Amino acid sequence: MPASDIALRYRVKLLPLSHELEVTFVVDRDDKEDPLRLELPTWVPGAYAFMRYARNLSSLTATQASSGEALVVTRDGWSGFRVDGGRGAVALKYRVHVHDPDWGELAGLVSDDQAVLLGTHYLYAPAHPGPCEVTYEVPEGWQVHACAGATPTGATSFFFPDHVTLLDTPMVFGRFERITRDVQGVPFHVVFLDRPAGYERHVASLVDAFMRVAEEAHKLFGSFPFEHYTFVCTFNPEAQWGLEHLSSTMIALGPHTFFDSKERFSAVRVAAHELFHAWNVCRLRPSPLGKMDHARGSFPDALWVSEGFTRYYEFLLSVRAHECSPEEFFSNIVNYFRHLKAMPSYQRVTVQDSSRATFLNHGKYPGSINNTIDYYDHGMLVAFDLDVHLRSFEPPSSLDEAFRGFYEAFVGVGDGFTSAQLKEFLRARYGPPAASVITEETERAGRLSVARRLEDVGFAVPLEKVQALGFVLKDNVGPTVVNVLDTTPAGKSGLAPGDILLEVNEHPFDLQTLRFLIHDEETVSLTVRRGAERRRYDIPVREREQIKELIWMGSESQLAVLRTWLGREDIHWASGHRLALTAFDNFHGIQKVF
Repeated sequence: MPASDIALRYRVKLLPLSHELEVTFVVDRDDKEDPLRLELPTWVPGAYAFMRYARNLSSLTATQASSGEALVVTRDGWSGFRVDGGRGAVALKYRVHVHDPDWGELAGLVSDDQAVLLGTHYLYAPAHPGPCEVTYEVPEGWQVHACAGATPTGATSFFFPDHVTLLDTPMVFGRFERITRDVQGVPFHVVFLDRPAGYERHVASLVDAFMRVAEEAHKLFGSFPFEHYTFVCTFNPEAQWGLEHLSSTMIALGPHTFFDSKERFSAVRVAAHELFHAWNVCRLRPSPLGKMDHARGSFPDALWVSEGFTRYYEFLLSVRAHECSPEEFFSNIVNYFRHLKAMPSYQRVTVQDSSRATFLNHGKYPGSINNTIDYYDHGMLVAFDLDVHLRSFEPPSSLDEAFRGFYEAFVGVGDGFTSAQLKEFLRARYGPPAASVITEETERAGRLSVARRLEDVGFAVPLEKVQALGFVLKDNVGPTVVNVLDTTPAGKSGLAPGDILLEVNEHPFDLQTLRFLIHDEETVSLTVRRGAERRRYDIPVREREQIKELIWMGSESQLAVLRTWLGREDIHWASGHRLALTAFDNFHGIQKVF
């Protein structure tokens, strides 16, 4: 790359003791370009909310590079700046605070002995797109790990082909441990930023599990789309990391991962989820993410494919890697469906609309249970329904085959694919019935066919009546009400999000008493505090239907289908075998309706 073709050259000095960066760079603007416009991104893919990255930037100065003359710099909008006056190249310098563990996956983290950096805090000039070079000034003796996407040009200097790649490539410095394995000739690095209890004895087993997932992903796609891949892992309980990058991911694992089976499974699932994103969303992008607008946002109608199919495969790859049992796989399918169907929004909101509204609904809020659905959850169930449908063909196909074909047809094309293009692809390859799954389940609300598909597989799917008042408690234990379902007795009583439960049928509130009375009484009296007031609501108990259990009633040929589908030869269910519906793992939280 000729030096003249590099649009921006950054020098980033790490200041570990103050948890800051000092950033300098030069923009070679045209003499007629006045003012010079500078931006920080307002969002990044995978975190669909407008963020306040610019709030951490301070002491921004600009000078005319040739003379050192000071130029006027002012904030301009949400995360923009403008430089007025002068001619020719402009030299810029600023400081930025980078130490918020919860934001680390988006904006990086500078600690006193280590750092993980992304391009989120590097100002760029929209009028000057092109390749970038970043030189890092790091304390003596610090290690450096560059994820794929960063090409070394010196000991601590790296070339990035464009600003999008700079944003999407974590750089790790300082204290960390790295374990590298080879999968199908491709290096996989697992970088650990800390060492929780059990690390020394059990870390190799966890890395083995990540590699088995990678092997299964390779079987699905036939190759890897990167030269090497990095899992950047933290066990910091303050970090809420789980974000895909082009050839890496930054993920937070539970502090008990090495001795708690549930936390270990969550670790494997998040690794599987983010690795699958290397194909699905990082390269196969929903329109318009192929040409994303980092200032004003981009609003795809097909995030249900990007996130929902990925959620489906996080479980399926885990089963195939022997990190999840077939029983747990189907239990999660049922529980995701039960969870989604209990919400009033399931009958009102299409998953395509939920995808378009992601900047509004990416997190839960009061009223969200009535107004939006999680396109991760809904998209996962569309993937399941479509997979079962394709496996019923003669000769049988699968979502594996269909999605790999769709990836090969649309990766890197234009500004990305749409829901309509996926539907047309399925129609052309498999006929109208396959396309109708997309029509029914994504363009219309409340039309998932999970129960029928489970019967097609070979299960009996009995239903049961469950009693509820119609509200959700904070962390599912209360005492604060966080959502009220507007189609239920609670939703018609006056109870509101934010109310704090004090008494249940005049008994002091506790969860066990609440559950007993909902099951035992026809009406439950709730005394709540709202602000400085006490209020009482007498709420009738209502019944609703849900799937009670799964009973295997399939044939030997249907068992053979399951073994192929789940990659497990150890499925030997006899007719009448009951599957417990206890497994339910959801990173976005489980909303229990009381």
